[in-house]
Order: sequence, then C-alpha cells, then structure tokens
Amino acid sequence: MTESTLRTGFIGLGNMGRGMARNLVKAGYGTTVLDVRPEPVAELVADGAVAATTAAEVGAASDLVCVAVFDEAQVRDTVLGDTGVLAGAGPGTVVAIHATISPALAREVADRAAPGGVDVLDVAMTGGGDVAAAAGQLTFMVGGDDAALERVRPALEAMAKSVFHVGPIGAGVSAKIISNFMGGSNVALVREALRLAAAAGIEERTILGIVEDGGVGSSWVSNNWQRIRTQEQNYTTGKDGFVSMWSKDLRLAIAMGQTHHVPTPLASFMISDILPGLAETGLSG
Repeated sequence: MTESTLRTGFIGLGNMGRGMARNLVKAGYGTTVLDVRPEPVAELVADGAVAATTAAEVGAASDLVCVAVFDEAQVRDTVLGDTGVLAGAGPGTVVAIHATISPALAREVADRAAPGGVDVLDVAMTGGGDVAAAAGQLTFMVGGDDAALERVRPALEAMAKSVFHVGPIGAGVSAKIISNFMGGSNVALVREALRLAAAAGIEERTILGIVEDGGVGSSWVSNNWQRIRTQEQNYTTGKDGFVSMWSKDLRLAIAMGQTHHVPTPLASFMISDILPGLAETGLSG
C-alpha cells in the first residue's frame, strides 16, 4: 500500500488521542474513530473522520489501528475482546498500542495477533502531553517488527516529530516506563519544593524563575509547571484520573525493576508515602 491509500483507525479520543487522531485526518488519511464518549467522536467526524460502533469495526476498516486507551484492562478489552480489534482486523493490519502497559502485555497481544497475520507495535509516546499531541510534536518510542513499522511510519510521523525504533516488541513501552518514572519523580520533587518555598514566603513564580534562570535544579517539569497544572485541571477524567495515571506509571516501573532484578526504592517510596496525600490536592496542588 502507499501512503495515500493507508487507512487509519483511532480508538481512544481522550486527552492525547483526540489531537493525534485529528492530525491523521489533517494529513489526509481516511480515519475511522471510536470512543466511549460521543462528544470527541462528533468533533472528529466534523473534521472528516468516520465513526465506528465497535473496535472490531475499526479493525476491519483500517490498515493501521492506533489504540490510546487508559490501562491494561482497557487494552485487553479493546484489542482482544469479543468485539475487539482482532475480531475485525485482517492479515497485514498493524495495531499500534499507545497506552502505557507492561512489556509482558505488549508481547502477549502480539502473540495473540500473529496467527491472523496482524502485526502489533508498542508505540509509546512522550513529549509534552495534550499540547504536543495536538501540535503533532510527540516523540514515539516503538517496539516491534521493523518492516511493520516502516509500512506505517508515514502515518506515525503525521502525529510525532520523532519516531525511534527502540527494539523488539515491548522495547518501546519499556523506554516509556523509564521516561515516565523520571518525569513522575520530578513532579513529586517540584511539588514538594514549591510547598517548602511557600512556607518560606517565596512566591511560586519567583522560585521557578530563579531555578530556570540559574539552571541548577531545573528540569522540563519545573520549567513547565503551569502547563502541567493546566493539564491536570483539564484532564479528561479529572484530578483523580491524573493522579491514577501517575501512580500507574510508578507501579509499572516497580514491576519492571522486579522483572530485571533492579531495586526501585524511590518508586516504592512515592507509592507508599506520597500517593496517599494526593487525593485532596492532586499532583500540582
């Protein structure tokens, strides 16, 4: 198939998926979309997409199916369920899993898809949340077969500024788990530091400006704190959903450490000592 004839599908039009799917439509790809909420589907249909009623329908209509649901349970249901993607997808279809899941689940889904001639890629993403997704400025970390990746690379590049082939299936999400662990740890650190600054009578914008100007102690998180706060305030499933995403990422890092026999005491500490205090204030409060 050529770039112009590649049919794309997108399942999960949340904070990230909505902008990603819109960029596929803007790039001229015939795109079939699905979400549990009618509002984002209607928005994409207005942009030129076609609505589906089941994941199997998306699979049947697409050469590339992008799956940007929240967690492992949703990935299983969306891809492997009775009306999931694999129930409709034919040989040669590529399923790109954008959700942050365990490498083991990525391999399991790939194994289940292989007998039907369907290729699975774990296409993990980073780069700045929904703002980067809408702007097509994400960074993709891909695990899976090189030939399958090259078949759909143009469509992936319509959603991202960089596409890295990290290694075999599971490698992309492994890189994402590490990236999220580093980013999530920074969020907890900046949150605590700002509380300390407030107690000392230093305004948030003052200390953040000093840290950014001086460089020592600065990070993408500290330099984009208001952007993170805005993302949390506008998150599809609210503040609680944003915190759940953060804790999910930490638990995946702990599990990955256990698999590879690498201690992760910092991740464990954040789950046991920091997470319980986030219910009222959220991550950026």
